[in-house]
Amino acid sequence: MTKKVFDITRILIGIVAVAAVPYTVSAAMVGNEERRAEWEANRGERQGMMEERRSEREANKEERVAERQEKFCENFTARMGEMQSRLAERKNKFTDRKKNRINYLDEKRDARDNMLTDKREEQDARRNAWYEKLEAAADTDEKKAAVAEFKKTVEAAADTRREAVDAAINAFRKSVDAAVTTEKENRAGGIETFGTIIEVALNQAKKDCADGKNPDTIRSAFQASLKSAREALQSERKGDGNLGVIIKDLATTRQAAMKSALDAFKTTLEQAKVDLKKAFGTEEVE
Repeated sequence: MTKKVFDITRILIGIVAVAAVPYTVSAAMVGNEERRAEWEANRGERQGMMEERRSEREANKEERVAERQEKFCENFTARMGEMQSRLAERKNKFTDRKKNRINYLDEKRDARDNMLTDKREEQDARRNAWYEKLEAAADTDEKKAAVAEFKKTVEAAADTRREAVDAAINAFRKSVDAAVTTEKENRAGGIETFGTIIEVALNQAKKDCADGKNPDTIRSAFQASLKSAREALQSERKGDGNLGVIIKDLATTRQAAMKSALDAFKTTLEQAKVDLKKAFGTEEVE
């Protein structure tokens, strides 16, 4: 009896265990589903937080870009104002230099004209003293006529020499003035071109700033225009070095003309002396 009870008990326990298995599996499955649902909910929350942070970063980035744009335009406008002031100052200095150069050139010419006048007066005085000496030595009518002819010949030669010298000086100055004027026009044109390019570039940069364009793009475009303006100005200035060469060549031409006039005067004077000596019958007519 006891053994039968034990066997029946074991059988009942087995039946209960078998019957409990589906419930255990179902409970495990329910637990897994709950955890999966919780994970999905957490993932959605994490994704939402990530999207929020991404949006915040984008907003901050746009704000920084806007601040950078505003700061760039403020600094750019200030620098460009300074550049325009320097450009205006450069134009004024160029104008002042032109005036000073003209004044200096006029003063230098006036000084040379005064020196030339003084030298000619000295020459006139020496010749007149010479003529008086010869007239005092002329003790015959023939000698007096020879002195008068000598004086006439020498004075005519002196006048011819002076006219040739004056013509050489005037031609030199006229050519120099033309060369200087050409240089002024070229330099003025170069500065004007430079200023125009800069003005256009400044206005475009200001417009780009107002339109909210990228500062790097604005800066690059302006720097390209500035480079172009400088190259144009440098190109104009390359021709400035020719002025010195031109003036040197003109001075050489002037000196050659003046030397030719002096040589012609000396030749005439020497021949007049020969004729005078014959009339006086002596070599001492100096």
